[in-house]
Amino acid sequence: MPRLFIGIGLPDTYRQSLNALTKWLSKLTDASVNWSRPDTWHLTLKFLGETEEARIPAIREALAAIHFPAFPVQAGGTGAFPDAKRPKVLWLGLVQGGEQTATLARSIEDALTAIGIPREKKPFRPHLTLGRIRKPAPGDWQPILDAAAAQEWPPFTVPHFTLWQSVLTPEGAIHTPLAAFPAQQVQPPL
Repeated sequence: MPRLFIGIGLPDTYRQSLNALTKWLSKLTDASVNWSRPDTWHLTLKFLGETEEARIPAIREALAAIHFPAFPVQAGGTGAFPDAKRPKVLWLGLVQGGEQTATLARSIEDALTAIGIPREKKPFRPHLTLGRIRKPAPGDWQPILDAAAAQEWPPFTVPHFTLWQSVLTPEGAIHTPLAAFPAQQVQPPL
C-alpha cells in the first residue's frame, strides 16, 4: 500500500538555505538528529499513511473539490515538540500564512472525512520540520532553536497543495508528487 501525505512544497530559496542551516545547527549539538533534506522539505497539511490503492481516486476527487485562494507564507520563529527541554522534533513556525494554512488543512480534513478518512486527533499546528531527534543529548535546546530563528526566510505565495507518495528507504524518504491542486484565481472587481 502506498504511504501518502498532503502538503505544500517549498520554493528553491528555502531548500537551498536548509542545507547550510542544518549543517550549522548540527555543529551545535552532540545529539543524533535526523535533519530534514532539502529535496523532501515541505509543510505537511495531512498525513494519510498507508492507503489502499483503490482509495486514491476518491481522495484525488475530494481534494480537487477544495477551493482556496493563493496566499503568502513566510517561515520564522522556532520551536520543538513537545518542548525545548525534551524535544523530539525541531521546527520552524510561520510568521505569515499560518491562519490560511490552518484553514486549508481544515478544508482538507472536511473533504476527506466526507469519504471516510478519519480526522487528525491532534490540532493542526503549521510548521516546517528541521529535524527529528533520534537520540537526545542532555541539556537545553533553546540555544539551538534561537540560532535557527536567526535565519531569515523570504515570503512566497502558495500556488497549490500536493498529494504525495512517500517511499521509505535506508537513505531517507523519497517523495513523489501524485497530483497538485491549484489555488483559484481571484478575479479583480469590475
